[in-house]
Amino acid sequence: MYVCFFSTRERCAAYRSILTRSWSHFRHGTRQLFTSSSRRPTGDARACRVGFVIGGCIALDPDSSRSRLIGGTTTAVVADPPQREQSAPTPIAIDGVRMTLTSTKSPDAGAGILSRFSSAKVRIAAVGDQVIVAFTNFALTLALGRAYAAEDFAAYGIGLSIGLMLQGIQRHSITIPLMLQPSAKVRQDIATVLGEQCMTVALAACLGAIAYAAAALVGHGRYVLTIVASSAVMLFVYLQLEFARVLLVKIGRPWLLLASAGWYCAVAVTLAVSALWFNLTYPSLLAVLGAAMIMHLAALPMLTAAPSLRQGWQRFRADMARYGGWSAAATFTYTGYNHVPLFMLGILAAPMSAAAFVAARSLMQPLQILLRGFDIADKSRFAELAHSPAGAGQRTMTIRLVAIYAAIGLAFAGLAALASGEIIMLAYGDKFAGHGGALVAWAITYVLISVAMPLESLVYAREQFARYYAMRGLASLVAIAVAYPLILRFAEVGAIAACGIGWLLAVSGTAALMLRKRRS
Repeated sequence: MYVCFFSTRERCAAYRSILTRSWSHFRHGTRQLFTSSSRRPTGDARACRVGFVIGGCIALDPDSSRSRLIGGTTTAVVADPPQREQSAPTPIAIDGVRMTLTSTKSPDAGAGILSRFSSAKVRIAAVGDQVIVAFTNFALTLALGRAYAAEDFAAYGIGLSIGLMLQGIQRHSITIPLMLQPSAKVRQDIATVLGEQCMTVALAACLGAIAYAAAALVGHGRYVLTIVASSAVMLFVYLQLEFARVLLVKIGRPWLLLASAGWYCAVAVTLAVSALWFNLTYPSLLAVLGAAMIMHLAALPMLTAAPSLRQGWQRFRADMARYGGWSAAATFTYTGYNHVPLFMLGILAAPMSAAAFVAARSLMQPLQILLRGFDIADKSRFAELAHSPAGAGQRTMTIRLVAIYAAIGLAFAGLAALASGEIIMLAYGDKFAGHGGALVAWAITYVLISVAMPLESLVYAREQFARYYAMRGLASLVAIAVAYPLILRFAEVGAIAACGIGWLLAVSGTAALMLRKRRS
C-alpha cells in the first residue's frame, strides 16, 4: 500500500504541483481523445490517482484496486474507480515532497473526474455516518442518565460494555476482512456476505436468549435480567451498524449509508424524547430499539440482494477459523482494564456506583471522538516513515504525538478537576450530585488512553503484535487483581482507578518494549 501524507506547508506545495501536472495531463489526454481514431489516450496521457483530504490522506492499493480514506473521524473503504489498466507505481518527488503515485491509463478523459466525484460522495457519506452515530450515542446516553433510575442506567452501561466487547470479535474476524476485499468481489458475493451477517445476528440472538433463560432459571433478580437484555440489544445494534457501514460503501451505495445513520438517529431521538417526557419504560425502550434494528437488517436484502444463508454460514465458519483466535486475543487482552472493573463494580457495589461510573465515562466521549479522529490520520503517517533509517522518523513522530495527545488529555483533565460538579449537574441534573470524583478519575485515566494511541501506532508500524498482546494481557490481569480491594474501598472511583492502573502498565510496558526493540 502506498500512502501520501504531508505537513501543512508541504501539502500546499504538493497541491500546486499536482494541480499543474493534472491540468497538463488532462489537456494532453483530451487532445489525444479527439485526435485518435480509437478515442483512447496513449500511455503518456495518464490520469493520476491522487486524492487529498484536509487532515487526512488517501491510501491506494493498486494490487486489489482498493482505495482507503483515512481522516476525519473514520476509516472508510471507498468504492473502486472504473476499471483501468494500471502501470507500476512510480516513486517521484514533487517540490521536494517524497511521494509514490500510481499511474493509470484511462479509457476516456472523463473517467478520472467521475471516479473523483464518486470517491467524494463516499467520503462525505462515511464521515457523515460516523458523526451522526457518535453524537446520537452521546445524546442518547445523556437522556437515559436523566430519565431512568440508577439500576436501569447501570444495566445500560454494563450491557453496552458487554455488547462492544463481543462485537469486537465480529469486527476483527468478519468486518475488517470484508473491508479489505476489493469492491468488485464484495458486489459479486453480496448474497453470501448478507447471509453471513444474518447468521451472525441469529447466533448472537440465540446466545442472548440462552443467557436470559439461564439467568431467569437461576433466579436472578430484575437487575441481572435487565443487564442481559441490554447486552443483547446493544450487541445487535453495533453488529448491524458497523456491518451496514462497510457493506454499503463497498457496493457503492453511500447515500444509503447516510439513510442508515439517519434511521438510527431518528429512532434514538424518538426513544430519548419518549423516555424524558412520556415515561417510556426502559424494557420498552430496549424492545423498540431491537425491533428497529431488525427492520434495519431486513431492509438491506430488500435494497441489495437476497441473502444466501447456507453459503453465509460457510463463510462465517471460514472467517472464524481463520481470524477468530487473534480476534479473541485482541479483544480479551484489552477487556481486563476496560470492561471487567465495571462488571466487578456491578457485582460488588450498589447500582448507583455502576451508574456513576457509566455517567462519568460517557462525558469523556467528546474527547474520545476528537482523539480517535486524530489517531486515524496519524496512524497512516507511520507507513510513510516505515523505511526511515533505524526508525528514527517513527520515534520522533511518536514522541511528538505523545506530547500533543497528553496535552489535550491534560487540558480536559484540568477542566474536569475545576468544574466536575458543575459538569455532572449540567449533564444529568442532581441525580449524580456528589459523584464529581468519578469524572476527575476518568479524566486522568483518559490522559493515559490518549498517550497509548501513538504508541499503538508504533506497534503496528513495527508489527510487534505478539509482545504487545502479551503486555496488554499482563495489564489486564493486574487491573482485575487490584479492582477488588479498590472497589470495596472507593466504589466507582476504585473501579476507574483499576482501569487507570491497567492503562498505566499497558502504556509504560509498550513504551519500554518499543525502546528496547529500537536499541537492539
